[in-house]
Amino acid sequence: MMSANVKICGVAIYHPDNKVGNEYFVKHFERQGKDITGLLEVTGRETRYLSNDPHENPLTMGIEAAKRVLYQTGIDSAELDMIVFSSGTPEYVQPTNAVKVHHALGGKNSAIVYDINSNCVGMVVALEQISRNMLSNPNVKYAMIVGAEQLNKYSRTNEEVPYSNFGDAAAALILERVEDSNCGFIDSSFYTDSSLHNTIVLPAKGFSNIYREDLEESDKRIEWLPFDTDEAFLSAKNAIERLLKENGLTKSDVKKYFLSQFAKKNIDIICDQLNEDRVKFKFIGDEFGYTGTSSPFIAFAKSIEEGEIKRGDVIVFWSVGAGITSCNVIYKY
Repeated sequence: MMSANVKICGVAIYHPDNKVGNEYFVKHFERQGKDITGLLEVTGRETRYLSNDPHENPLTMGIEAAKRVLYQTGIDSAELDMIVFSSGTPEYVQPTNAVKVHHALGGKNSAIVYDINSNCVGMVVALEQISRNMLSNPNVKYAMIVGAEQLNKYSRTNEEVPYSNFGDAAAALILERVEDSNCGFIDSSFYTDSSLHNTIVLPAKGFSNIYREDLEESDKRIEWLPFDTDEAFLSAKNAIERLLKENGLTKSDVKKYFLSQFAKKNIDIICDQLNEDRVKFKFIGDEFGYTGTSSPFIAFAKSIEEGEIKRGDVIVFWSVGAGITSCNVIYKY
């Protein structure tokens, strides 16, 4: 009898129609006496999708991605045993955004429903946590992970990195518990360096101060301080190599890496550290900008769409969130 595993049934994405090129941000910062052309080269940005609809938000984007993945997989919302929503910019704190998604989809009463906030690494963490949950819980047959951000909306317009880098998008993923040991979740690991906990903060002065009358508008937004990410990205190389070895795999077994799309330079650094072929690293940040929690899964969706991976391929997800904390997950697609 084959042992149970958890496979990825499907993935779908959503982004607004409004595409904004670099020229807008170059001119914006030129008016402040700043040249961001070097930054845009490092991040690999060319365009990003930014909503110009005042009624669009991370929740509405997430619901649209969720509907798309249900349609793509042919799974009915009543079959979902778990719905998890990941965002660093959730539309609501109460109730959970996952409850709103559940209502929009017409989910069943027995579904497990909750939010997860690990910032930009949130969907990778959700994939890890839910995969392990499903392995130990035979009552969860199908689980949905939804991730969405609107980080540009919360950025200070005088801070180059967040304001020019972020794009709006959502991704939704469906996992299935299967009696098949030849595909699915393989293993995972985490890395945390909490010494950087004050470098990226939203809201800048905390929620307890957000209604103070003397609080400046900028202090309700993201505070983004310069910090060295070298250790975080070195941790990616170490974690990936260690996890592959522990599971009897080598880098030659990996078909594709789906990493944080924060900056093209960072992906190139990890590629070089691993001494890997660049073709194995999917980069979509030139079109989408940095979409936070959904970014590795938008890269994953585009690789499937473009025929770059097939069932049975070993793939690696890795991302990093504010604070900092990172997660690495190996799957057999």
